[in-house]
Amino acid sequence: MATTTETTPVLTRRARAEPRGAAVVRPGVRRSLLRAKLARQPALLPGWPLVVLLAGFPLWWILGLATLGFLIVAVPMAYYLIRLPVIRVPRGFGLWLLFLGWVAAGITTLWAEAPGAKDVAGLGRLIPFTYRIVWYLTATIFLLYIGNTSERTLPTRRIVRLMAWLFIITVIGGYAGKFLPTLEFTSLVERVLPGALANNQLVQIVAHPATAQVQDILGYDVARPMAPFSYANDWGANFGLLAPFFVLAWRVNDTGWRHKLFPAMALIALPPVIFTLNRGLWLGLSAVGIYLVIRFALLGRVRTVATLAAIGLLAGIVVIFSPLGQLLNERLANPHSNQGRERLSELAVSATLEGSPALGFGAPREVQGTFFSIAGAPTPNCPECRPPQLGTQGHFWLLIFAHGFVGAALFLGFVYYRFWRGLRDPTPAGLALTSIGVFLAVVGVVYDLVSASLAFVMITLGLLWRRENEMAEAPTARPVALSTRTGSERGAL
Repeated sequence: MATTTETTPVLTRRARAEPRGAAVVRPGVRRSLLRAKLARQPALLPGWPLVVLLAGFPLWWILGLATLGFLIVAVPMAYYLIRLPVIRVPRGFGLWLLFLGWVAAGITTLWAEAPGAKDVAGLGRLIPFTYRIVWYLTATIFLLYIGNTSERTLPTRRIVRLMAWLFIITVIGGYAGKFLPTLEFTSLVERVLPGALANNQLVQIVAHPATAQVQDILGYDVARPMAPFSYANDWGANFGLLAPFFVLAWRVNDTGWRHKLFPAMALIALPPVIFTLNRGLWLGLSAVGIYLVIRFALLGRVRTVATLAAIGLLAGIVVIFSPLGQLLNERLANPHSNQGRERLSELAVSATLEGSPALGFGAPREVQGTFFSIAGAPTPNCPECRPPQLGTQGHFWLLIFAHGFVGAALFLGFVYYRFWRGLRDPTPAGLALTSIGVFLAVVGVVYDLVSASLAFVMITLGLLWRRENEMAEAPTARPVALSTRTGSERGAL
């Protein structure tokens, strides 16, 4: 692989009419010339896999492919990349390649003894290990695909609008989870798979469409929205990762009907944030708000700072003086999982330090007993007596336990090096995209992200990479900001 800015040649349409007096080319020769020319081009039209995935996401969910769809479309994306004469990579990509190699090396510790975890045996350990490797490779393909398609073939504005569309679908899923909490059905994937495979726990999680997880969090059963994703926490993570794209597409980069409807749409999106009961989402959005206020203040954008403060105040008033306020107070009064999460993260870190600090243990492990007794186990009256696996309940803890401190440093080093380079872009696009790094830093402690969330992070890094290239190509020019005032800048991002 080489880091280059070369672009692939593009087919151009020839005029049908031949100049008078030109030599006549026989049809067979013409077809041979055309085949030779096509052979030099990538066979797939750039951009369509991402469009098919994001625009058709509700259908993917209905079919039971909302999670697996990312892995499926990564195949034509990879095919497009390998047909290119040169694959460009972003600065710092060596850290990511080292991370992938480190993850692969973790196969050597899959069956090693982990302090505080149950002993493991058999080839079943390869299933979660392989699943995560495939997801990391998929995320890599998404990043390189965004960076190796041109603005002409896959415009940034189209990507932003597709991500904004998925944000709206997420909000709709939030309302569906609240008002249709028992809605679930057998997907096409479940119908076509053999019975034993269809009943597999992992398949049930990723291929069974449902609108909500009903959990006893407040002392009574509460529906927590999850559609169109696999978990309620996935819903919360993806809401925060997609929200900046909604702001860019509807408020910043549009002067038409989207711009006018933005305040109403933003207000409609607020209630699901509360009744999903995702405290990580609440903290992440708060951190993003603080980050944007600081950045705009440093840029001297006093009016924008005042607007953000007014929006935050309005949102607070809406929550406090509505039934949402009572729900918020109940959630804060019932921490529910705080003690378990803290104990789980402590065990993950201490087990890694003691047993395999460099490589980790390849994949999560079952905790030995419970947090209170090594003889503990779940019962019909206490299904929560079995704690979650070590290396879950937060992507950062997965990185440490499954891939060791070296693997965690490589992952975070690459991701945040790319976000750090994005800080050089002072435009609304740069601020919105880098705010996702702030959100990730908060929710990565409490949410597992080896899912659609990881793909969304890589799409974000790919767009920041594009912005960096645009600024490098015109070093003396001021970066074009997204504008809501002039038509000439509406297409810039």
